[in-house]
Amino acid sequence: MRLTGLNFDAIPRLDVPIRFYLTAPLFAVIASGLLIWQGEHIWLGRWLPASLAITHLVAIGMMAMIMIGSLFQIMPVLCGAPIKIPPVPLVLMQTGLVLGTLALSAGFFGWPTFGASFLLLTLSLGYFIISLLSVLIRQAAGQQTRVPILLAALALAFVLLAGLLLLAGYLWGYQPITGKNLTHFHASTGIFGWVLLLIMAVSFQVIPMFHVTPEFPRYCRITLPLMLVIGLISIALAIVFQFSLNFSSALIAAVGIMYAVTGLNRLRNRKRKLPDVVVSYWQWAYSSLICGSLLMIALPLIPIQLQGSVEVFIALLIGMGFVLGVIQGMLLKIVPFLISLHLQPIAMSKPNAMMLLPDHYSLISRQQSKIQFRLYLLSMASIAISLCYPPVTASIGLLMMLNWLWIGYNIASASITYRRIHRAMLES
Repeated sequence: MRLTGLNFDAIPRLDVPIRFYLTAPLFAVIASGLLIWQGEHIWLGRWLPASLAITHLVAIGMMAMIMIGSLFQIMPVLCGAPIKIPPVPLVLMQTGLVLGTLALSAGFFGWPTFGASFLLLTLSLGYFIISLLSVLIRQAAGQQTRVPILLAALALAFVLLAGLLLLAGYLWGYQPITGKNLTHFHASTGIFGWVLLLIMAVSFQVIPMFHVTPEFPRYCRITLPLMLVIGLISIALAIVFQFSLNFSSALIAAVGIMYAVTGLNRLRNRKRKLPDVVVSYWQWAYSSLICGSLLMIALPLIPIQLQGSVEVFIALLIGMGFVLGVIQGMLLKIVPFLISLHLQPIAMSKPNAMMLLPDHYSLISRQQSKIQFRLYLLSMASIAISLCYPPVTASIGLLMMLNWLWIGYNIASASITYRRIHRAMLES
């Protein structure tokens, strides 16, 4: 396979992505605490204050935090163009993202913090989006990766704009679109535009590279992102002209199913059949996406009194099962890969240091990976059980907390190992 625009010389310092990765487990603990506190009340609907707070803690504090950190590494490797944000603005950007997300979540509980979140998220996310778009438009190479990432970045811009309009409604009563249509657009563009497009762009490259699978078919790499964009545009048009969103939602769900089925087929035909936790993560994540997408298509047929609970179940399946499943699995590959990548220049310049270069499993062991994956599976099982028996819903939060505390431990222990080996290599 080809990594068009490959440029390892432009990779940022290791602490740039790691600081974003280590922030996500902190938000996971907060979101898990709210899940434990709310318990079975979360099944009443996704419009409750606690549900909205949990959604944004996960979407911004966990998903976006890790995806942004990864983009600093992905762009030089896959597109040959680094995101050039100086150290001080980078710290300010992440600080604004952290504080803005906390302020937004507190605002849903009645705290007077929506104004602060409006300002902080505008500055932090807006600055990152402009920086990313600038690189993608002016410098990035490799059309197969560049175009989907560009579309994902544009989707993130629309997600931010829609979110700010919704905040303006809370703050000043400004509502350009009545009802919940703008909220639907905000959520759909976030999960199926920004998140799914970015996962598609990365998976088209890393699944064949890491797991020795056949390449994704050309029609898949081109057609599926295009159909996803058409689906999101149809949602926007349906909102403007007050049409039903059922067709648009079904189209987007169908794209999700086709992408997941293609991904499962690639993994089934991989040349290296050795057991791999990351492959299992992809398989479970794709299965969750298929189940969630099928329920999206069937939602209009479900009795109205059950639709609220089913919507929450869909959100948990796609959010925790698919998106966070992919993220967890990729972290097991990306963190050791990045550590090795940053140690290689020292090993090449100091022959005595070559023997100190760690392998993947000395950074995050197979046992650590298995524990992380089992906690993920238990979390998914708790979601299904809680839907059938709501009194045990708090178990979702408890298992999610344990899962992400373990992820934080894995990343932190690998980082400590890197510092120790880096010092030893310099002294050799």
